[in-house]
Amino acid sequence: METPETLLNWLRSGRDDANDIVDLPWEVRAVEPNLYIAEHPRMPFSLMLSFEEGFVRLLAPLGLETYTLSNDDKLKIYHALLRLNAEVKLMKFILAGMNDDVYLAVDLDLKSLGKDEFNDALSALLWGLLSAVSALNLEESFQRALEERVLAMVYERLQKGATKDDLLAFLTVKVGMPREEAEKLLQRILLGLEDEREYL
Repeated sequence: METPETLLNWLRSGRDDANDIVDLPWEVRAVEPNLYIAEHPRMPFSLMLSFEEGFVRLLAPLGLETYTLSNDDKLKIYHALLRLNAEVKLMKFILAGMNDDVYLAVDLDLKSLGKDEFNDALSALLWGLLSAVSALNLEESFQRALEERVLAMVYERLQKGATKDDLLAFLTVKVGMPREEAEKLLQRILLGLEDEREYL
């Protein structure tokens, strides 16, 4: 039987040139006991891992709150997600949280879980998430959310003292951006920070 620490180590101990999702070097942090968030800048989702007795639930948030939507809009979304539930293997769309946020979930039995099956589940999550984004016409908001997540990672590294070369390496190696595009983005970020300092 695999332990939660084994799964978290699979995610943490990767390399940037890996072919399999599980072999990428994910940044993993604990949110509360038995609940973790894992992120890699090339993955268009934050992975949540919730451990219960003998099981792990993998969750990928779709970034869609449904609580405040009209009944007609809810009906359209729930209909699309239920149809997708019938098409995607191994996983299901669920509602969670106070705002009925949409998540894609995979439940795995730790007793029989191996690294290959874990990787297959991560690949299935990615495919299922992209299918839902397309089915619900969320491409633009999904792309914005991904860009905001990469920017947040850059700012976090800046606060920890990362140099321009460190940030450039992060954007080109980990995120996979072309060097010219990464340099332009960094220039915009650093100029924005200088403007903020002058204003203060």
